[in-house]
Amino acid sequence: MNLRNICCFFIVALFFYACYDDKGNYEYRDINEITVEGIDASYARDVDDSLRIYPVLKGTMYDDTSRFTYRWEVAGRTLTETYNLEIQIDMVPGERSCRFVVKDKETEVEKYHRFSLNVSSSTAGDLIMVLSKYQGRAELSYLRLDKPSNWAINYYQDRYDELLGVEPKQLRIVYAEANRCQPFVNSYGRVMVLADNQVSLLDKSSLMLDTINPYLTGEAYTGLASYPPPDIEGYESQYLMEEGISIWRSNPYGSYFQLSTHFAEISGGTLYTAYSLAPSIWTPGYTYKSKSPHKGSLSAFGFWDAMDPTGDTPTMVNMGYDCGDIILFDKTYGRFVYGSAYGGVKEIKKADFKYFEGYNLLWGSATNMADDGCVAVLNNGDNCRLVLFKSGYEEENAKNTTKKWVADIAAGDVIKSTTKFYCMKYTNYMFFVTDGNLYLYNLLDIQSGMAPNSRNLVTKLTDMGYDGDAVITDICVSRTEKTLLLGVSRYGNDMEASGEEAKGDLLYFDLNSSTLSVQYNEEKSYKGIAGIPVDVEIKYQTHWRDGMFKGELKDNI
Repeated sequence: MNLRNICCFFIVALFFYACYDDKGNYEYRDINEITVEGIDASYARDVDDSLRIYPVLKGTMYDDTSRFTYRWEVAGRTLTETYNLEIQIDMVPGERSCRFVVKDKETEVEKYHRFSLNVSSSTAGDLIMVLSKYQGRAELSYLRLDKPSNWAINYYQDRYDELLGVEPKQLRIVYAEANRCQPFVNSYGRVMVLADNQVSLLDKSSLMLDTINPYLTGEAYTGLASYPPPDIEGYESQYLMEEGISIWRSNPYGSYFQLSTHFAEISGGTLYTAYSLAPSIWTPGYTYKSKSPHKGSLSAFGFWDAMDPTGDTPTMVNMGYDCGDIILFDKTYGRFVYGSAYGGVKEIKKADFKYFEGYNLLWGSATNMADDGCVAVLNNGDNCRLVLFKSGYEEENAKNTTKKWVADIAAGDVIKSTTKFYCMKYTNYMFFVTDGNLYLYNLLDIQSGMAPNSRNLVTKLTDMGYDGDAVITDICVSRTEKTLLLGVSRYGNDMEASGEEAKGDLLYFDLNSSTLSVQYNEEKSYKGIAGIPVDVEIKYQTHWRDGMFKGELKDNI
């Protein structure tokens, strides 16, 4: 036998020996094979909707649910470790791969059941929004109005892992939609959040921070200016004026709608404006750092002195306003001044208007009075004055238009620096809230020298079961003037809204704009939906002026 044959013999012998030696070492047993039913291949939900899945396990040997562990995963992240899935969708929009993982406790064999979840925006519609101070930071809460929904409470930081700021001041909604007028608008409109003298720019449909233009900056107002570099030193946002919707109408000559809006803000004691925003048929323009003609610093508040509805024509349905001029106040010298969306600030001659040295402009509004009559509230601490004025012609030169003082009085004890106001659009009344009380005041009483007092009280929080520590921090009225909302804080002296419990409430009142009566609607009111309410706004997805379009009511509130 040659060497090759000998080697082959030993190899074969070794193989048979190994097989003989291994005989009986394997213990074969059946495995419980699991199938999962009751889970769809895909699910579609809006943000903040509920997702409930109740799976059914079937095993070839046993399906006792206590013999398994469970895990629900979304995009690789564990949501919960329960048998049934019952969650509220708290995710940004998008499609995600998901799986349900079942693990046998005894064998540690895992079964994976895959499905998809498509999350859509729940905010592309009308909402009630609340900007609040919660746990020392700015936060947002909202409620959908298009269907029965739960509040998304103080959701922003947890959902987007972004901080809106520490000191929240103001919410502002811009309805115009256009791609070329960014960052003031985008194709879905804007929600602006002012906090820490910085404006965060959110998409109005998704409420997500804009990835291209996350913040409003002074450069946005410089337009095409390139060299020399525009002087915007000292830019810091202080107050965002209400959007001036000058044109919003059905247009038979081309596109279905013609839109043109104006935007303005007070920054660093000066005026910044963006005008003719939104449409392609007009060219937008920008002005920046318009100063008081007296060289003082402007108060951090401004308002349009006219908001008269534009009239209809046989061919167009108009839903805009005659916005008038921008009323401003030089707090350094105590003088009212005025400008426009197109830039520039003008003085008011001493013969036409009183001075108010030592005061600041707290609030102001157009009214229902003739000649673009306006009301303003000035304050020096809690010492406040009510001022009425109108548009007219200069005493010195009757050819020049100006603003003319009508009357002013001390505002009494029920208006303070913390008071918030709302002026009715078609009557000469304003609502205001101070501490825990809601008041209604006839503006004509300013001319009569009658300051607001306890006789103007409409209701108080103690009538609704609150204790003396609760305060009303903001007021909001729907565009139909059928609903009045109050933001309420139960935090007492805790100005940082510490703790996990949300103690900011929203109270709902039915408002009759003809009789000016209000009726508390407890069923529609909400407790614990925010931190300390700073600004309550109704975010309509589309501007319909008084909530009506061609006789059809468009409001959900």
